[in-house]
Amino acid sequence: MIHKSHMNESNYSYKKILGEIKRIKYSNKQFFEKVNILFGKRIIDLLLRNPVDYIIRKVINEPIEAKHLNNFHSIDIIVESYIEPFSRKLPFTVIAKNNYEQKLKIIFFNMRPIFIKGIYKIGQKYRITGNIEYFKGDIQMIHPESVHKSDKLDDFESIEPIYNLNRTKINSKKFRNLIRENIKIFKEVNFPKEWINKNLIDSNNWESFRESIINIHECKFNNLKYIDKKYRKRLAYDEILSNFLMISSMKKNLDHKKSSFISNKTNISTKIIKKLPFSLTEGQSHAYSEIKRNISSSNKMFRLIQGDVGSGKTIIALLAIADIVDSGFQAALMAPTEILALQHYNYFKEIFGFSNIKIELLTGKNTINEKKLIFKKLEQQQIDIIIGTQSLYNNNLNFKSLGIIVIDEQHKFGVNQRLNLQNKSPNSHVLIMSATPIPRSLTFAVYGEIDISIIKDKPRGRKEIITTIISNNKIDQLVAGIERKIEENEKVFWVLPEIGKEESNQINNQSIISRYEYLKKIFNNKVDFIHGKLKKDEIVKKINNFKNEKIMILVSTTVIEVGVDIPNASLIVIENANKFGLAQLHQLRGRIGRGELNSNCVMIHNNNLSTNGRERLLIMKKSNDGFFIAEQDLKLRGGGEIFGLKQTGLPSWKFFNPYLDIDIIDSVRDDYKKLISNTSRYTDQVKFLTTIFFKNKEIDNYFTG
Repeated sequence: MIHKSHMNESNYSYKKILGEIKRIKYSNKQFFEKVNILFGKRIIDLLLRNPVDYIIRKVINEPIEAKHLNNFHSIDIIVESYIEPFSRKLPFTVIAKNNYEQKLKIIFFNMRPIFIKGIYKIGQKYRITGNIEYFKGDIQMIHPESVHKSDKLDDFESIEPIYNLNRTKINSKKFRNLIRENIKIFKEVNFPKEWINKNLIDSNNWESFRESIINIHECKFNNLKYIDKKYRKRLAYDEILSNFLMISSMKKNLDHKKSSFISNKTNISTKIIKKLPFSLTEGQSHAYSEIKRNISSSNKMFRLIQGDVGSGKTIIALLAIADIVDSGFQAALMAPTEILALQHYNYFKEIFGFSNIKIELLTGKNTINEKKLIFKKLEQQQIDIIIGTQSLYNNNLNFKSLGIIVIDEQHKFGVNQRLNLQNKSPNSHVLIMSATPIPRSLTFAVYGEIDISIIKDKPRGRKEIITTIISNNKIDQLVAGIERKIEENEKVFWVLPEIGKEESNQINNQSIISRYEYLKKIFNNKVDFIHGKLKKDEIVKKINNFKNEKIMILVSTTVIEVGVDIPNASLIVIENANKFGLAQLHQLRGRIGRGELNSNCVMIHNNNLSTNGRERLLIMKKSNDGFFIAEQDLKLRGGGEIFGLKQTGLPSWKFFNPYLDIDIIDSVRDDYKKLISNTSRYTDQVKFLTTIFFKNKEIDNYFTG
């Protein structure tokens, strides 16, 4: 395997950048600990941190004129005096002049004079940067962005990279100094011969990997589009190429991993299929056939089932589990919430009711004694199928013969949680279920060549959901329609983005509490609400009341996004729909249309809807196909969370942008084929790419789901 190969001593010195980050003089130990935890311990991990923007400081080497006003510039000045305020409400002013004898006021609000005087000393020369203004006859600068002593301009950067350090509590100036210190080592390193096709490099005017890394951190150009096209895109190409190589390596390794859990029996699954009140769709049948082929061989299966909302992934997982149990092994199904785990448990109990298969549920609600009994039964194989939440990765839980692990909605779990469960039976088969469609054009970029089963068609009898868009001034008419739904014994979801407070009776106040209060006045005890801050038991109780028709309208946040299955819910109202992403809107809409009833999705917006927001809602109105919606979202968005990518659970991209770089995928695939078809010739290049972009932990965890 590529990642297990140790670096051979060669003509290349890039082992230096695989070493630990060289520290700067800074006494804060937590700073270095945070950098290591968040970005990695290696020099290259630090330098693969892509700047999100650049500060451009243009020095004015002429008298200040009208053209400079209200613009961001750097000025060389000498401090002459101070104007101290007689009131705390007034600013402290530093009087200075530039090299052309022009007077300049530097204004500070709410800062201690002693602190300002310590920085701006009378008679000293400085270079300050900020917005130049003209106020009451004076040139001024309020709170300069930066100040540098004239005798220490080595620290002044005319183009300074900005790194996204939000919520990290990492000092941005110290982080920049750390980058500058370690880029010095990077510059001394030699790299393998170029691996990208020369014609492609020439046509894109790209630099080498080395020059690209150096230039994103020490940029010489103030044209940000040029930087992006010339350097970031080149690195994005390398990143995707390394991704392909790593997945290929892992796939080959996986293909050679043997499994002792060979399943050739289909007696139980055959009976289940005959008893089902519906026929499997073409997509379901194909997915099940692929799984049967995998688990009947001596190789370990790792397969992803990617299906649209309501496409019937669960029954396929159930059939796979039936075959494994029929062959004498155990099965585990891990769900992200207690609601979904309980739903799976009830469904499995119903389907397997004719057999003597023993099924148990393990969640946080089990008592200590109940858990101990379950653990004991699992070790003695007195339980065939265990269904649960994160409780399944309890250290005290062990299996006698775990043949398959099924993970539902894998993006809800951390990598360590998934890995912990798989470590209980390293050679067991793994089946992942995901209801998050990824654009077809990106599937290869995200997953490479790992085994994927895609279920596109919906179960027979399912009717298309009709989606409408209304403004919030039409809620009265909507409520009248809801009254008719309830009279016909049909249920209603009403989703909002905010919980709110019990303080308003306004009809258009968009929060869970106020909307619940408003609807309660009309529908009395037929309405209830849930949100993520309620206790789990309370949420489960209210959802069960909804299922059992004790209530008919459930007002909720996105806590219902995954797994809540109410067949006679025929209407979902999504208020302030423009505040949700397309991925969430599609998942929410999937809560209805699960039976044979005509179903409707009503998306409410306020009248301040943006053009982009309106276009996204129109995409939802036009189609119920998650894969189509994913493609449209890719075209529509220039940034942010591309549909589904955040949920994949795979390593996040450092340079690759799905929207901006979709055009390079085919070329990357060509170079990938070139490299793996002649491994002896390109050994150094392949080792370099996979080692640079992947840390060992990421490599080991990549195939945990």
